[in-house]
Amino acid sequence: MLLPLLIFSALLLALAYRFYGRFLETRCGINPKRETPACKVNDGVDYVPTRASVLFGHHFSSIAGAGPIVGPIIAASVFGWLPTWIWIIVGCIFVGGVHDFGSTLMSLRSGGRSITSTCRKLVGETTGKLFLIFVLLALVYVIVVFLDITVAGFMAQPAVTTASGWFILVALVFGVVVKRSRLSYKIVIPAFVLLTYFGLWLGVQFPAPAMSKEFLMGALVLYCYVAAILPVSTLMQPRDFLSATFLYAIMAMGMLGLCVHGGGFELPMVTSFEPKDLHYMVPFLFITVACGACSGFHSIVSSGTTSKQIQTERDVRKVSYGAMLVEGLLAVFALACIGVVGSFEGAPLNAFSGGAAVFFGALGVPLELGATFATLAVSTFLLTTLDTCTRLTRFLVEELFDWRGASSRYLGTFLVLLLPAVCAFGTFTGPDGTVIPVWKAIWPLFGATNQLLAALALITFVVFLKHRRIAFAFALVPAIAMSIMPVMALVMMVIQHGPLSLLGGIALGMVLLGVYVTLMSLKFVCTPAVAVAG
Repeated sequence: MLLPLLIFSALLLALAYRFYGRFLETRCGINPKRETPACKVNDGVDYVPTRASVLFGHHFSSIAGAGPIVGPIIAASVFGWLPTWIWIIVGCIFVGGVHDFGSTLMSLRSGGRSITSTCRKLVGETTGKLFLIFVLLALVYVIVVFLDITVAGFMAQPAVTTASGWFILVALVFGVVVKRSRLSYKIVIPAFVLLTYFGLWLGVQFPAPAMSKEFLMGALVLYCYVAAILPVSTLMQPRDFLSATFLYAIMAMGMLGLCVHGGGFELPMVTSFEPKDLHYMVPFLFITVACGACSGFHSIVSSGTTSKQIQTERDVRKVSYGAMLVEGLLAVFALACIGVVGSFEGAPLNAFSGGAAVFFGALGVPLELGATFATLAVSTFLLTTLDTCTRLTRFLVEELFDWRGASSRYLGTFLVLLLPAVCAFGTFTGPDGTVIPVWKAIWPLFGATNQLLAALALITFVVFLKHRRIAFAFALVPAIAMSIMPVMALVMMVIQHGPLSLLGGIALGMVLLGVYVTLMSLKFVCTPAVAVAG
């Protein structure tokens, strides 16, 4: 059962890229001769024309991380593997893919500016600024969450700390070699991929010494600051490209091992539609599985770092739509991993690593070594999420205050990390008096906020299409669906926790903010279109 499902999924996604991807290009008027912001500005820091193969790795690493692994595993264990699989396939082809494609295209046509800037231009200054504030809050969630999670991972597995440090060093050298040498990519890429994989062995053999949480947190915040102010081609781009090869290897080895191993799902096809703590399948399935099907965070990456590196509009399908489909395939593979294990014990990443190790084992790889490889490989993507979020939030701060230049790069990045650092070092007291990290207190809001952000990006895309007199039903349907699900989830959270509690109060605020921006945007969809050049 596992092998036919994976093959069928890969076939559907390949057909979607071939036919629906071409439909998106044709419908949206992709013009490869139009000069992109990367080529026009080319400042060597943020705007850097990049070949599609390298940019794909950078973009894929930025949007993926652990998201397409954690979400599907949790959803399958709660709701069953069939509804989870259906949402992954339908979502990444018709919702997430359109969302990522549209977010990148809008940014390209707006000089590489963010999705919130496009919203301000199309819908109005007030609505656009509220959208920007919404996005800033969502990104602060991400930074706070992954600061603490990454530090916890370093403390639990010192090998990850060593491997991560090695990856950063190799990426820096890789960036210099690519930029300054005339060596062929056919030589440089295999050599540095091997050096990157050597870091996994190095981490296992020489795990980092014990360090305090405060020291690791401080070092991580400093790393995020440095990574966000360096030219994108110096560290982030080469490191993301090299890191992406880990997931490629995991999927390739895993699928090959699955062919040898075979087997079926040891999980129920469908569990129940009955609620558990108000967690109905609708809407919470669509909130739990985000990155594997549709994620609002992708719109910030697509219109943040990615759009500033695209050489030609023809690369939008290759990079943005293609990466979303590959992420969907990774999510299906995550389902196979928990399906072969048949249980959900411990953290989702542990379940994924255990399942991957079973498939690796069919190829002769020892189970312990296979699990270690999968865990270390996935853990490296937490750093990608962190420094990418820091850079993206800095872009938004620059847009909010209309900053541009070296001073905004240094001061803006400092301001971006100030609040997350305070939150990450702080704690929160729960209703029962238990002290818990702040990120854990706000975690239930993250999924709903992320999906509401996706809805706002899709609605902005609808307005963008209408202004250009382009038929927009293909974007409007997913926009409406993604508007309903997170609002339902947030309202349920308000009911569950009460409007006067921390969670309930923030959820209520997000509902009001999101609904206002949605209604104001839809108002423009219902008004007569005015032709816009480009």
